[in-house]
Amino acid sequence: MRTPLPGGVRLAVAAALFAASALGLTAAPAAAAEHRPGPADVPRRYLALGDSLAAGYQTTPDGGRVVGRGYAQDIARVLGERAAARHRPFDFTDLGCPGETTGTMANGGCPWPHPWTDSQLAAAERFLREHRKDRVLVTIDIGANDVNRCASGGTIDLPCALQGIATAGRGLSDILGRLRAAAGPHTRIVGMNLYDPFLAAWLTGEQGRATAAMSLPLSHALNAAIGIADAAHGVPTADVARAFDTDELRPVPFNGAQVPLNVARIMQWTNMARGDIHANDAGYQVIADTFLAKL
Repeated sequence: MRTPLPGGVRLAVAAALFAASALGLTAAPAAAAEHRPGPADVPRRYLALGDSLAAGYQTTPDGGRVVGRGYAQDIARVLGERAAARHRPFDFTDLGCPGETTGTMANGGCPWPHPWTDSQLAAAERFLREHRKDRVLVTIDIGANDVNRCASGGTIDLPCALQGIATAGRGLSDILGRLRAAAGPHTRIVGMNLYDPFLAAWLTGEQGRATAAMSLPLSHALNAAIGIADAAHGVPTADVARAFDTDELRPVPFNGAQVPLNVARIMQWTNMARGDIHANDAGYQVIADTFLAKL
């Protein structure tokens, strides 16, 4: 179901789509051959890479912050159980760093405390070279922080967002190229696209609905950039945007009112009710299940 947009929003959306097309974000190149494991495949090691989502960051109702309670931990639990059932060893390493951009992931400077001295990518390359002979699963999410800074105060800075999308696409492609070069023949890399937390603005009134409407084509452009980079390196993309019903606008009951399904999903599966864009436990499980469906 589609709803008409106000004139000003239509112009902004058209500009976003035109600029995204000019940046080459609308047509993916042919993907490299993808390894599709059989049911018996269980990785010896699981390496989680990326930003705060990979790190399992979320806030708590009392104002606290936790790390290590996210989709990577959910995936590791399932893979660990599968390995145990087959009497196989299994190790989990999470290098995800809250606040990481594609630039800091490659060059260093993650704002959260971390165990490496150079960059997350360099640490990942060392890990993959050290375990080249093992069957390794790598999951990666990165790029959101290249764009999130462009939305503040209930508005979206369109030029900033488009530049961030281009930066995220180029940065992710460079990162995947380096990971591929370091990986052994039994390493599998799986990426993910992103849900749109700014849909929550729909609940704040007319201006918020315009912001939510504008966020959708920008979300599409960012996810297209991620998909293109993944495909160029033969990396399957877990479709988290679809799992979160990002494009579903049909009204559903929520807190005594009718709201678009995509808005309801954001409110149910993230902590946007308290202004935190990160997934909650339920949302992280949805992300984990979306990854696991690719395995």
